[in-house]
Amino acid sequence: MEPEGIKKYFSQEGVVCDYARAALNVGLWQSEKIVFSKYFNKTNRLLELGCGAGRIARGLCALGYSNIVATDFSENMVEVAKAIAQDFGEKIEYQVQDATGLKFDGNSFDGAIFGFNGLMQIPKRNMRRKAMSEIFRVLKSGANFAFTTHDRDAPRNAKYWQAEREKWRLGSKNKNLDEFGDICYESGHGELFIHSPARSEVEEDMLSCGFEKIFEKNRADIAFESQAVKEFSDECIFWVFKKG
Repeated sequence: MEPEGIKKYFSQEGVVCDYARAALNVGLWQSEKIVFSKYFNKTNRLLELGCGAGRIARGLCALGYSNIVATDFSENMVEVAKAIAQDFGEKIEYQVQDATGLKFDGNSFDGAIFGFNGLMQIPKRNMRRKAMSEIFRVLKSGANFAFTTHDRDAPRNAKYWQAEREKWRLGSKNKNLDEFGDICYESGHGELFIHSPARSEVEEDMLSCGFEKIFEKNRADIAFESQAVKEFSDECIFWVFKKG
């Protein structure tokens, strides 16, 4: 899977509309409120990656976070996020940015968030590591980085990954997959890519960039989510790493 294909998917009108509805109607998950409130101060200058139409940024703004720079690589997403913020009088700075090549000076932010498993929608492990390194670069010393991923190690997923491993062994895997753990599925708007990592993979990659793990927990163990949130998103792992 190539980055251009990912960007094309998230620039589609239907996908942008889905994210706009989430920004307007779903809002922050309870688990997000708990984790973000614990690891970020309301006065922090926060960087959000993969902001979509502004669901997380709007939720943080409503909680009193006043210095948010929300970014996405889809110009269409950012355009809609800006329009929503303007309609509601929200002071959120939105920018078009690519997480693998951020146009910010080093040591610019007090914290970073990459929500809704967005980090794992960057194809190829070396590119995900590049994004992690870029986030490390723009964070101040001692700053936290929170994100979510799927869990390839979860027992509920064991049969699926056993079958996938056999496909890889036989050479019958989806031709668009680059690495074991990659998934491409039909979303209603076309083929959607995401990487489902093993926990050890996440830790190895983050530690290689200089981060220190300070928190790891399944969403279901953090908070009970509404039906709207469950329909919007699958179970995931929350991670928080610190820049030493």
